[in-house]
Amino acid sequence: MKKKIAVLLLSLLMIVSTLAGCGGSQQGGTPTAAPTAAPTAEPTKSAELKKVRLQLKWLPQSQFMGYYVAKDKGYFEAEGLDVEILPGGSDIIPEQNVYNGAADIGVTWVSSLITYQTQGYELVNVAQIFQKSGLLLTAKKSSGIASPADLKGKKVANWFGGNEYEVLALLEKYTLDKDKDLELVQQDYTMDQLIGDTVHAASAMTYNEFGLVLESGIKEEDLVVIDMNDEDVAMLEDCLFVNADWAAQNKDVLVGFLRASIKGWAEACKDPEAAGELVYNVDKSVSKDHQVYMAKEVAKLVTPDGFDASKIGQIDMAAVKQTADFLKLYNKDLTSTPVVDETTFNPAYWNEATK
Repeated sequence: MKKKIAVLLLSLLMIVSTLAGCGGSQQGGTPTAAPTAAPTAEPTKSAELKKVRLQLKWLPQSQFMGYYVAKDKGYFEAEGLDVEILPGGSDIIPEQNVYNGAADIGVTWVSSLITYQTQGYELVNVAQIFQKSGLLLTAKKSSGIASPADLKGKKVANWFGGNEYEVLALLEKYTLDKDKDLELVQQDYTMDQLIGDTVHAASAMTYNEFGLVLESGIKEEDLVVIDMNDEDVAMLEDCLFVNADWAAQNKDVLVGFLRASIKGWAEACKDPEAAGELVYNVDKSVSKDHQVYMAKEVAKLVTPDGFDASKIGQIDMAAVKQTADFLKLYNKDLTSTPVVDETTFNPAYWNEATK
């Protein structure tokens, strides 16, 4: 009898042990359902996005606000792009960086781009962001200058390095010899020479140096402003350009970049105050008020009065040819006659981005 009881107890223990191993308990154990395949890990965002490097012509400032807005608003990301905005500087040449592959897309002035094109650099303008020139000559009314003709006998400052061609065209228009009729002097990157009366007239970009003069306390009504656009000697400035081979191999990337950039510029020009504050937060090298001032003035160059904002970035070939004609007259660095056609100023990518 004792033996039967022992056998019975042993059987019961075996049954309990078997049930415990079947995972019926909610604590531990494996599910009784058939196993499913482990989900595939989604690729990281950086793996999904195509890296693009944009080389600016100068330091971060509202001159380039459209690209910063496009990045901040996610317009580049929506096009599948991870855009790195590379700051420029006095020792950085966008044309060389783009041509050598250190950057994919660059910002430069058309006069500078044409100069490199004539030297054999296969670079192509794919969008013209500034539709007007931002260059002025400004003087105090107390200098006796009331019009360009009054520059005769005066000391006139410019930065040179490619920035002087519009001034030279202006002088020729008024039959002023740059070597005999006035003194052209090297201008620094402040407006101290004009403010301190060591020059009679100084060069100024509408969106930067002219604002510095006003911020110094000089009133606008006490200044004379000579606008290159009004004098019909304007040359085109900020454009987007690429290496021709890179563009051919990366058409979709370039079109997406242009589409996102145009959206960024449209947003920036619609609300330049917000755009200026955004750029200020990127690089606080100047005051927020000055960045906002710059943004408002840059918007006037990108979308001038009467300009259709849906055409931001459109290439005006007549304006390009005027720029090339002035270069041919004054730029000694040109190694050949500028070629102005769709091989050097190609609207196809912009057309695709805006259709």
